[in-house]
Amino acid sequence: MRFRTWVGLAILLSALAGCATQQAMTVSSGALVNPQPKYKDAMAVRTVSGGAAMDVFTRPGVQEAPLKAALEESLRANGYLASGTPRYFVDAQIKNLDQPIIGLEYEVTADVTYTVHGAGAPATYPIKATGMATFSDSPIVVDRLRIANERAMQANIKGFLQALR
Repeated sequence: MRFRTWVGLAILLSALAGCATQQAMTVSSGALVNPQPKYKDAMAVRTVSGGAAMDVFTRPGVQEAPLKAALEESLRANGYLASGTPRYFVDAQIKNLDQPIIGLEYEVTADVTYTVHGAGAPATYPIKATGMATFSDSPIVVDRLRIANERAMQANIKGFLQALR
């Protein structure tokens, strides 16, 4: 009976820790200085694609809705998000989320292509960033991988914001 309880608890914890959260992926205000005047208060996130909740190995992924919310909040916090009608639209596509299968330390690489549409030809920003989580971040494997995913995506969004300058 105790074995079943532990197995059930492990499955429940894995499900709860499974997906990346918006708050952990958001780049806070003041992270960047002097937004590009052309994009200041002029952008909106149109689409985010390529996300996934979990893969066949039950490794947590990054879902599109929390990433879109994190990207919008990051743009808002750093002076890029339009409060009215936007002049530029951002599309983000997760190309790859390179995750280790096992280990005490997880290093995840997020490969995302951002495309900014507006006046003229679209501008494309392929950003690759890495995030890491160790056993001290969480002893639960799935949770540790989620933390590494969040840190990789946050670094990726920060790279995109820096590329806009």
